[in-house]
Amino acid sequence: MHRAKAPDGMVWVYIDANLSSGYDGYMSKYETTNGQYCQYLNSALADGLITVYNDVVYAADDTSHSESYFGIYAAGLYSQITYSGGVFSVRTRDGYDMSDHPVVEVSWYGATVFADYYGSYKLPTEWQWQAVADYDGSYTYGCGTTIDHSKANYGSYNPLGLIDELYTTPVGYYPSYGYGLNDMAGNVWEWTDSCFYNQCEQDYRVLRGGYCGIVATYCTVTYRGHNSPSSCYRHIGFRLVLDLE
Repeated sequence: MHRAKAPDGMVWVYIDANLSSGYDGYMSKYETTNGQYCQYLNSALADGLITVYNDVVYAADDTSHSESYFGIYAAGLYSQITYSGGVFSVRTRDGYDMSDHPVVEVSWYGATVFADYYGSYKLPTEWQWQAVADYDGSYTYGCGTTIDHSKANYGSYNPLGLIDELYTTPVGYYPSYGYGLNDMAGNVWEWTDSCFYNQCEQDYRVLRGGYCGIVATYCTVTYRGHNSPSSCYRHIGFRLVLDLE
């Protein structure tokens, strides 16, 4: 297991099992950002662990290109990270530095290798994610019992006035809720480590939290999305957990 220095800006919130969640460990306060994922990409590239083929990042030994990690083919539209001259860089978009926006176009595989690269981190299970998002058991959304555009980024509200989708906001733009986490409702969907019902044979992994372009119904703490682990889509990102040993 690779144990590189953790990327800049990672903030952890302790979740106490004695409280209602039942999960004892740490969860990242914010969704993983473009800046953090870009730092990983450049470090992993220098270590010879990844390669770029047809504007998609793969493991260096994935000669069949079967498990995509990250898509840069949509840079200029959805991906906020570009690749040129052997260097990954975060875009500036409509006057905004996108470094502190959540990374998108990252697959489940790409999220998992990011976690593995830095050591003991991992994606939360679906149960862990919901237990934290639901806080004291009264939350309908990851931002409380109600949701509106002062609490979360959803419904194509576009608070920054970006010209084109995706209308993400910087992590921490909205208030924290529950245990002190941000964007547990909206901004981007978040990969979990769990299979969608019994469909692991079909490779579907569970997504939670909704995203900035979707209505509130999909941002509840109980709504379950899903996608293939090799999918790199404009609306999917992730956050990590660190279990207590």
